[in-house]
Amino acid sequence: MEKRCHIPPLAALNAFVAYVRTGGIRRAAVALGVDHAVVSRHLRELENSLGVALRNRSAGGLTPEGHKYHARIAPLLDGLARATADMRGQIPQITLTCSHGIAYHWLLPRLASFRQLYPSVDLMLRPVDSDCRFDPDRIDTVLHADIRYINDRSVTSMPPHIRSLSVMRPAVFPVASPACLHRLARPLCCAADLLHAPLLIEDNDTEWRLWFAGQSVDVAHVAGCTRLWQAHLALAAARAGEGIALANAYLLEDDLQTGRLVQVTTTDVPLRKVALGAYVLRATEQAWQARPMVMLRTWLEAQLHTDTARVVTSGHH
Repeated sequence: MEKRCHIPPLAALNAFVAYVRTGGIRRAAVALGVDHAVVSRHLRELENSLGVALRNRSAGGLTPEGHKYHARIAPLLDGLARATADMRGQIPQITLTCSHGIAYHWLLPRLASFRQLYPSVDLMLRPVDSDCRFDPDRIDTVLHADIRYINDRSVTSMPPHIRSLSVMRPAVFPVASPACLHRLARPLCCAADLLHAPLLIEDNDTEWRLWFAGQSVDVAHVAGCTRLWQAHLALAAARAGEGIALANAYLLEDDLQTGRLVQVTTTDVPLRKVALGAYVLRATEQAWQARPMVMLRTWLEAQLHTDTARVVTSGHH
């Protein structure tokens, strides 16, 4: 009988796949729930076992052999994870609630990468309008997390049973379609000139008033041309040329690259960078410690790291 080739330890293979998918040893360690020194040791042992270098230590990333090996073993490990989860009948489930804007414009295009990275976790994205209310006494097999934009002026202390993490704090800036800007009666010289432009307002004018305050323009009331319910509706109206909306990079996606929307600028006094709040990930203490929730947090951090690098490279704010 032909002797089968020795297979490296499963822990080492898992560490290698996690390293590739998360883009770093420390992020891989968080995803696996181990110390980063353990991941480093597994990677060294795997390379010694194979007799080839899988990581390019000078330039970063993988060597050609590393890319080839990952391409062959990753699907096999994914299949093993799915088969084990199916056999146990206990596929971890997470319901992630969030506002419609961040759901449609940022999370939805990226869900495929989460499912590829963690095929054994069932993640359901659920856009909701109202703020989430966590019930710490509820016993449920489905973990619940929520991402909510919290304005700086409305920040309140979290209940003791709720864990939270500020995952992104984007700058807010006005955007409009090129056609809308072309129709303006006069050029925009400074921030105050926007008060005479067709502004798109969401549920109320709070965001605009805070933005103007960040530009040192005191205004008690912002009279918009159209009142809309949510951020994604305001952006849809802006794309249609109806007016100027406030937005951030996480709601625009490729609008700026395609030219559907452009960032509004002024000719005399440049507009300042203004951050009015942050997107906050929240969950109960019990759910926060669960391994699928750790995977979700790790994935979010990796996505934001990629986005930040892209924004810096492209020069957009």
